[in-house]
Amino acid sequence: MQQRLLVSEGSAGQRLDVFCTSALSGYSRSAIQRSIKDGSVLVNGKPAKARQVMKVGDVVHVSIKVAPVIVPAVQVDLNIPIVHEDRDVVVINKPAGIAAHAGVGIQSGTVANWFAKRYPNAINVGEVEGRSGIVHRLDKDTSGVMILAKNENAYIHLKKQFQLRRPKKEYLALVFGVPGGRDGRITRSIGRSRRNPMRRAVDDAGKDAATDWIVEEKYASGYSLIRAFPKTGRMHQIRVHLHFLGYPIVGDQLYTFKRKKQPQGVTRHLLHAEKLTITLPNGDTKTFTAPLPEDFAGVLAGLSSQSS
Repeated sequence: MQQRLLVSEGSAGQRLDVFCTSALSGYSRSAIQRSIKDGSVLVNGKPAKARQVMKVGDVVHVSIKVAPVIVPAVQVDLNIPIVHEDRDVVVINKPAGIAAHAGVGIQSGTVANWFAKRYPNAINVGEVEGRSGIVHRLDKDTSGVMILAKNENAYIHLKKQFQLRRPKKEYLALVFGVPGGRDGRITRSIGRSRRNPMRRAVDDAGKDAATDWIVEEKYASGYSLIRAFPKTGRMHQIRVHLHFLGYPIVGDQLYTFKRKKQPQGVTRHLLHAEKLTITLPNGDTKTFTAPLPEDFAGVLAGLSSQSS
């Protein structure tokens, strides 16, 4: 495919890869970036870099060898509550049991499937094909606030914030055990487990990770409700850190101690992304909140407070 594109006033200021992705229907940004890297995209007759900023009147010649990605319509009917929506983003309250995107053993029924069906014009937003709009992720059985990008500019804006660790995240977790103190911080690095590839583990050779936590409630039956504030975004971070501290999350099948008796009504790990504070592409800083799901709230209602 060969095409000549002229940068108008409305497109000026965009990165080259963003401009091309917006102008060329059916090509993912990763495919555009590969073409830029191998010299198949020229700006004013010269090779350019993906991050080059477009100016009014720039002429872009594109010669892409790969065919556009034809994504089949995904027939999936998921009930995902929307917390907030504008022209750039959609904020959802992800139910437990729904994966963010396809992975090992999961090909459909994901947040990415739901997003692609609801917003077909944004089907190629993002860097990875099949992960439309996904800026960050929650584990399949973790419920709560999740933000998705509806266009490339929004995707870049949000992705950069997460990379710079600017969003403030708050999670609630029901754990085994009662910490002696009211709060704390753990700053142990996390890497892939050497024993189980599905797990992560505290590892000094891993990537830096930090989690602050406070005790919200102590229960007479030997459980505690913890509010966790992850400062980094490592896979399974809160689950790994709390397990390492000796307070594994109730219902967690990967990170728990043997012979732990689960409270009645537990069917998944009880971790909920309650709040996300982030600056939107329009410049507004907002805090989005997702109420505790019924299964989690039901388990807490069945426990007796230590003070009662």
